[in-house]
Amino acid sequence: MEKSIKPIKTKSMENIKWMARITATIMFLFAFPFYIGYGLPFPNSSLSLIENIHLMVMPIILIGLIVGWKWEKIAGYMICLPIFVKLLFAFIFLENSGPIIILLAIPGSLYLIYGYKKFSAGNRNS
Repeated sequence: MEKSIKPIKTKSMENIKWMARITATIMFLFAFPFYIGYGLPFPNSSLSLIENIHLMVMPIILIGLIVGWKWEKIAGYMICLPIFVKLLFAFIFLENSGPIIILLAIPGSLYLIYGYKKFSAGNRNS
């Protein structure tokens, strides 16, 4: 006899999902103009290495902030992995990456939490 696994639909899970979506939208609306404000958002020899790395990972993060509205787990990885790469390079080259990049990890972490909780509950279709 096979047990039917019901997806987690608790109030706290819905709160995590909506906190992730709201923070992702706010951060996208805040970060996108700054990213475009650099002019052409491509690597530039006049900028430091860490700034160039930031310009390379930022499009993935920005796309991840929007993708999270549909696919939470994929968006969590699209946000958190580039942030990890940027922080790793900042650590290796002893440069300050700034606290703002850590704030972008908040919706990514929330998306991952929601995605894994939803997946572990048996709702594997989404």
